[in-house]
Amino acid sequence: MQNLIFVLFRRLRLPLITLIIVYAVSIIGFVLIPGIDDQGNPWKMSFFHAFYFVSFMGTTIGFGEIPYAFTDAQRFWALLTMYATVVAWLYGVGVLLSVFQDKAFLRSLKTHAFNRRIKNIREPFYIICGYGDTGSQLTHALASAGILSVVIDSNEDRINELEADDFLVPPISLCADVSLSEVLENAGVTHPWCLGIITLANDDTVNLTVAVIAELLNPDLRLISQAETPEAEANILSFGANEVINPFETFASRLALALKSPGLYCLYDWMTSPSGMKMREPPVPKAGKWIICGFGRFGRTLYDHLDDEGISLRVIEQDREIRDLPSGSIIGRPTEALALTRAGIEEASGIIAATNEDANNLSIIMTAEEINPSIFCIARENQSKNAHLFQSANLDMLMQRGTVISNTIFAFIKTPMLGDFLRIVSRFKNDKANELVSRIIGVVYDDTPELWEICINEKDAPALFEVVKKQQILVADILCGVAIAECDKSKHSIALALFLKRGKGNVLLPEKNRIIRENDRFLMCGTKEAHQQMLHVVNNINLLESVLSGEDLPAGWLFRKLRENKKAKKNLT
Repeated sequence: MQNLIFVLFRRLRLPLITLIIVYAVSIIGFVLIPGIDDQGNPWKMSFFHAFYFVSFMGTTIGFGEIPYAFTDAQRFWALLTMYATVVAWLYGVGVLLSVFQDKAFLRSLKTHAFNRRIKNIREPFYIICGYGDTGSQLTHALASAGILSVVIDSNEDRINELEADDFLVPPISLCADVSLSEVLENAGVTHPWCLGIITLANDDTVNLTVAVIAELLNPDLRLISQAETPEAEANILSFGANEVINPFETFASRLALALKSPGLYCLYDWMTSPSGMKMREPPVPKAGKWIICGFGRFGRTLYDHLDDEGISLRVIEQDREIRDLPSGSIIGRPTEALALTRAGIEEASGIIAATNEDANNLSIIMTAEEINPSIFCIARENQSKNAHLFQSANLDMLMQRGTVISNTIFAFIKTPMLGDFLRIVSRFKNDKANELVSRIIGVVYDDTPELWEICINEKDAPALFEVVKKQQILVADILCGVAIAECDKSKHSIALALFLKRGKGNVLLPEKNRIIRENDRFLMCGTKEAHQQMLHVVNNINLLESVLSGEDLPAGWLFRKLRENKKAKKNLT
C-alpha cells in the first residue's frame, strides 16, 4: 500500500505543486489588496476569508463576494485567480486521469488488491502457474470440486479470459512472471492454507525455477509440475517435486500399454478420468507395422516406447536437417499420399499424426484413411479450440495434451496416494491387471470409478478412530458396513480397498480380514454413492456402531443412555 501511495504522489507531484502555488499566490493577493466594508471604511480580508473565497471560487461553486462587496482591484484580482485556479485544477485532474490509465499504475493497483486477497484467504487453495489449455481445464475442475485456486500467468490476455469466465469458485488471478520469488511469495507459497503449487508453463526452465523457489521457501509444500523432456523431469524431481507429468511420455506409455497390456491401459485410463463418466472400451490396436508422422519431441517419445515393445516402425519427417532420424525414415511431407505410400501405408496397422500443426495432423489422417480405410488412427491435438474438428475425424485415439495433464493432476490432487498406487500397478502382468480390472468393475459397473482416501485419524475419520482404539475393526467391516447402510441386504461390499499405507509400508489390495490400525491410509474405489456413505459411516459414531452391530441403534444421547442402562440391568439379572 505504501508503494502504491508513493507512486501516486510521485506522478501527481508537479500538479500538486502547481495547485499549492496558485492557491498561495491567490490567497496572499486577496489578503494584501484593500477593500471597503459596508460603512465605507477601509478593510482587508483575513487569511481565513481569503482561503474560503479562493476555495469556492477555484472549484467554480461561486457563492459571491464575501464578507463585503469587492472593490474593482479585488474583482480584477479575482478574475486573474479564477482562471489560474481553474487551469490548475484542469491540469491536476488531467494528470490524475492519465495516472489511472497508466498500465504500470493499474498493474500496481491489481497487485496490491491481489496481495490483500491472498492474505485474507481462510480456506485451502492451490497455486496454478500458467493458464493455457491445461491450466484452464484444471482450474475449472478444481472450481467444480469446490477448491479455490490462485492463478498466475504472464500473458495478460489469458488473465482477462479467466476473469471473464464463469466459475463455481472464482479463482484469484494475477498477470505476473512466476519465475520471480517475490511473485510466488505474494501468491501464498508460504501461506498456511496453501495445499500445493502446480506449475504448467510451456518452458521447462520456468517450471524448474518454480520448483527451486517452492523448495527454498516452503520445502513441505506439495509440488506438481509438467515437463516436456526426460531431462527436465529428472531435474525438477531432484528439487523435491512430488509429481512430474510429461504429457508425451504419459500418452506414449499408455499407447504401449494398449498394445501389450489392455488391462493396465484400462486401469490408468479409469484412474485418471473424471468420475461418473461411462467406462470406455479399451482401444485394440494391432501390433503390425506402424507409421509415425513427425519426429519432434512427441514423435521421438512414441518411437522409443513402441520400439521397446518390438513394434515395426516407419517415420515420415519433412525436416531434412534432423540428423538422428531412425534408419529407413522417409523424408517428405506426411500430408501427401506419395510419402505415405513410400512408408507402406497400404499394409500398415496404425498411423500416428504427431506433428505440432493441427491442420497437418487432420490432413494426414484423412489421406491415410482414403488409402487404407481399416488403419488404426491416432492424432495429436495441439490446440483445444480445434477439439470439435478432431471429434469429427473418427479417430481411434486422440492425444489431447491439456486433457492428459489436467486429468492426471486433478486425480493426484483428489487422491495423493494414486501416484504410488499406479507406480506399483505398472509392474503388473496383463493377467493380474485383468483380475484387478474385474474386481473394480464388480463394484462400479458401467461408470468410471470414484477414488477417495480414508485416513484413520481424529480429523478425517473421528468415529472410526474412536472405535479402532477400543476394539478390532476389519477392512471387511467397513466395506460391508457401507453396503448395509445403503440397505443392501446381501451385505456385498460396494467399495474396494485398493491400497493401504501403514507407516513406511505399502499394501496393495489389502485383505478383508486385515485389522485396521490408527493412522492407516486407505485408497478406496467404488461409486459416488459408496464414497458418500463411507464418509457418513466413518464420521458418525451412531451410524458406525449400528452397521458394526447389525442393530438399529437409537441416535439421541438420552435414548442411548436408556438403552445402555437397560442392557446393564439385563446383564445383572
